[in-house]
Amino acid sequence: MKAPPLPRSLRRWPLLLAAAALPLAATAQTAPPDSAATYKHQLGLTASPVLDGFFKNNRSLPVGLLYKRQTKPNQALRLGLVLNQNYARQKSNPFATNPATRRNILDLQLYVGREWQCPLTRRWVAYAGLDAGGGYDRFRNQTEDIRDGQIDTFSESFLYQDNVIFATYHIFIRPLVGVRYQLHNHLYISAETNIISQYSNLKVDAKNSLTRISTGEVSSAHTIIKNSSISTFLRAIGQVTLHYCFK
Repeated sequence: MKAPPLPRSLRRWPLLLAAAALPLAATAQTAPPDSAATYKHQLGLTASPVLDGFFKNNRSLPVGLLYKRQTKPNQALRLGLVLNQNYARQKSNPFATNPATRRNILDLQLYVGREWQCPLTRRWVAYAGLDAGGGYDRFRNQTEDIRDGQIDTFSESFLYQDNVIFATYHIFIRPLVGVRYQLHNHLYISAETNIISQYSNLKVDAKNSLTRISTGEVSSAHTIIKNSSISTFLRAIGQVTLHYCFK
C-alpha cells in the first residue's frame, strides 16, 4: 500500500529551509577570525615590571617598542627596542647642610628574534620563541658638598666633589614563552616569561676631590675598575605588551 502524497504546502518546506540556510553558511565562511595571525604587521608598546617590591619599583618602568612581522600563519619575526632615561637633580640649601646631587640613568637595548604560535581558542594564543641582542647601561652620580675640618687647630671649610660612572655593555640570548589575548580584531595584549643568559662588561670610573677653600689647594683621587661576568636568570614576567595589528 502506497503512502498518501504530501500536501503541496509541505513539499515546499525543504526548499525553504535550504534557502534560509544559505545566508548562514555564507556568514560562517566569511566571518573574520579573532587571531592576529591574519595581520602582517603588529606594533606594540612594552613594559617590564619588577615583581620584587611591585608597587615601589614599578613607578618608572623601562618601556619600549616591539614590532612583529607575521611570516607564516603560526610564525613571526620580532624586532624590539627598550629605552629608559632618568635624570634627577637636587640643589643644596642656602645653609649647605645637605649636598647638591645630579643623577643620570640611561638604559638602551636592541634585539631581534622569532616566535612560533599555537592557537588555544579563538582569542587565546600561546607562543614560544628566542630573542638575541645587546644593550648599554649607564649610571652617573655627581655629588658636591661643603665640609668643615680642622688643620693645625684652625677651622677650615672644604669643597668635596665626587663623580662616579657605572657603564655596562652586554649581549644576551633570551628563550621565551608567552600567551596573548585578542581584545579586538586589531588589538591584543600579551605577557612573556623568559630566561636570560648574558655576557656583561662593566667599567666603574670614580673621581673625587677635596678643595681647601681658603687656599684653593686640591687633593684628588681617580679609580677605574673593570669586570666581566656571565649570568643566567629567570624573569617570571619579563615583558607585558599591548599590540596593534595592521596589514
